[in-house]
Amino acid sequence: MSSQAILLAHDLWRKGTGGAPAGLAGQADSFAYAGLDLGLAQFADSTFAGSSFTATSFRQASWTGCRFTGCHFAACDFDGIAITGCSFVGCTFSQARFPAGRLSGSSFQQCEWDDVDFDGGHWTDVLVRQCTGTRVRAHALQGQRVDFTGSFFEQLEFHGANIN
Repeated sequence: MSSQAILLAHDLWRKGTGGAPAGLAGQADSFAYAGLDLGLAQFADSTFAGSSFTATSFRQASWTGCRFTGCHFAACDFDGIAITGCSFVGCTFSQARFPAGRLSGSSFQQCEWDDVDFDGGHWTDVLVRQCTGTRVRAHALQGQRVDFTGSFFEQLEFHGANIN
């Protein structure tokens, strides 16, 4: 079954109209999605190249060992997401919310963050390299071994954060 069919079936399951819980393992994806509920979805060792997600919920999802290249995330909800060992290269995040998100062993390279919120998040071994953007916020973000080398954000608002 294609990654697109699996994700659409998961959306139906979350909305109570059929489908089944999604688990992507070793899949490849390059589709555009809008308005999906992909909460609780499990992605493992999957590759996303040029995928686009708009107004999509990833609440309490888990991503492990995935690679995202040139992907776009607009107005997405990542509340409580767990991202482990993933890489994001040349991706765009706009109006994205990551409250209570857990990121570990992951990297963001040459990504753009515009109006992104990381309130209450926990980061361990996270690389944010050569990233740019506007208005990045975090209240009570906790981070260990976080590296922002070469990154520049026009308005960075971290309140009560404890990083490194």
